[in-house]
Parts: sequence; C-alpha cells; structure tokens
Amino acid sequence: MAIIGVMGSGQEEWADYAEPLGAWIAKAGHDLLTGGGSGVMRSAARAFHGTPGRRGRSIGILPSEPDPVRGHAPLPGYPNPYIDLPILTPFARKPAGAPPTELSRNHVNILTSDVIVVLPGRHGTLDEVRLALRFGKPMIGFGPELDFQAMPAELRTTGDFGTVTAFIAGVLSRR
Repeated sequence: MAIIGVMGSGQEEWADYAEPLGAWIAKAGHDLLTGGGSGVMRSAARAFHGTPGRRGRSIGILPSEPDPVRGHAPLPGYPNPYIDLPILTPFARKPAGAPPTELSRNHVNILTSDVIVVLPGRHGTLDEVRLALRFGKPMIGFGPELDFQAMPAELRTTGDFGTVTAFIAGVLSRR
C-alpha cells in the first residue's frame, strides 16, 4: 500500500476537494497521511474513514506539548476522531517565520508520504510544499488556482480531480 499525504489548511476544510480525495484514496486501497487535526486534515480523514470496504489506515502525525507525566501529550484537538493510527511526535506546531531548517512534524509528513496532494493552506502548508520540493517528493496542488498564489511556482496545481488521481496513479506506477 502506498501512503498518500494530504496537506492543507488546519482551519478551512476545503470539503469539495478533500472529501472526494479522501474517499478515492480509501477506494484505491492506500493509506492516508495527514497532520491529524482540523480543517483539510479532518475533512480528508472523515471521507476516508467513512468509505465502506477500505483496507488502508488513516495516519495522523500529531504535534505535542510537554507533559509532566507522559513526557509529551497531543495538542488539544489532536487527533481528530477519524484517525486510525495517531503518531505522536515530540514537535509542537511550527510557528510562522521559523527558519526552514528547524525540524518539525512537517518533515515527518513529507518524508513518510509516497506522494503528496496539497490543498490550499497557510504557513504550515507552505513549509510542507518547500520540504517536498527540497526532498524531491512527487506533489500536486489541488484546488482553486488563485488560492495557491503564495506557493512556489514549482508546485503544479489543478482544480480537476481526474488530473489529481491520474498524477497519483502515474507516480505509483513508477515505484
């Protein structure tokens, strides 16, 4: 099974894009990887989780905060209820303006994914796009073109679902 990473806004669900994508990933028999929180992460995982007959798992890479008893504990709101396999990292959310060399759970998201689909988002999503470019990970943006203006020009974007699924299938056929 391939691991398909879906990255995007932690606030906005972008359900018109994230839900069909999550369901398609489940029907195709792959694992879904997200940051395990709200927004796009919840929307994609909800559709994935609700797909009958799925074989894959919904993986959430979780941010944490220090905890005096457990060492680290997930931040409030993590994981969302549609995550099958929560992976707690020792990383907090990466703050806007942090240097690109600062390690974060975004590294885990990108390095673990076989292929990445990026939905619109802000600084965390931008960091993930930059990491995917840095590490040569196959990636495509999915959503309205205007919502990707702040992203690097190297990110290929489309609003067409068929183009996204063909991209994923093409990448996976070359593995």
